[in-house]
Amino acid sequence: MITLTQAFHILSLLPNEFDSHDFIEKYLTVFERDYVTMLIGNIDNSEIFRVTNASIGRFLSDNHGILHIEKAPRTNSQNVRGNITDNQNWRKYE
Repeated sequence: MITLTQAFHILSLLPNEFDSHDFIEKYLTVFERDYVTMLIGNIDNSEIFRVTNASIGRFLSDNHGILHIEKAPRTNSQNVRGNITDNQNWRKYE
């Protein structure tokens, strides 16, 4: 599972407004081994990527106060599999 330390690092690499797909893409680039480990943890699910990425989205939502991010209007963007899907937009705050 993603850690707060990892999340803070990824957030430092993203612009002030980003969506969950941006976060996930940066996470899998910087912490590839951890992302693959999360995928393997969901190997018995027929929707491995969706379940894994949804858990990252839930992590952001559950920890938004600690991470100093807030929900912005939802958006459609390209996910890690190349499909355009609905997801959460986020804004950083101090």
